[in-house]
Amino acid sequence: MAQADVEKACKESGACYAVYWCFDEAAKVLKPLAHFNPAERIAAVKAKTGKDDLFTTESYKFTMKPGEGSVGKCYASGEPLFFQDVDALPQDSFLRKDIAKQFGIVSIAMKPFGKGVLEVGSAEKWDVCVWVSSQCIRDLIV
Repeated sequence: MAQADVEKACKESGACYAVYWCFDEAAKVLKPLAHFNPAERIAAVKAKTGKDDLFTTESYKFTMKPGEGSVGKCYASGEPLFFQDVDALPQDSFLRKDIAKQFGIVSIAMKPFGKGVLEVGSAEKWDVCVWVSSQCIRDLIV
């Protein structure tokens, strides 16, 4: 996974961020390995919060086991996931729900990629995300 892949996913999906979660064989967890935010997103968040923190950088504080949370479920199932409104998800389905709200993240899509999961998201509500196959869109709430 190259930084260029993360940037490409962000731009192709029209997202305001992208994070690549890599499976750490030794620790048996998924953890962020790379991220990207467009310059305009960085400037907007800094203007609003006065800080350099972003949803992507705060995500580095998290690890997830396969099957745990949305990232872990995407990894374990091998299928893409799309969520129009992450605020509507239960906390155990989206473990970063609080920081998503803090940074205004509304919609998220993720899919297996390489040895992990590539995640993109938006501060605007997406009705669909063509970045993931519409045939594979699932919801964690059963």
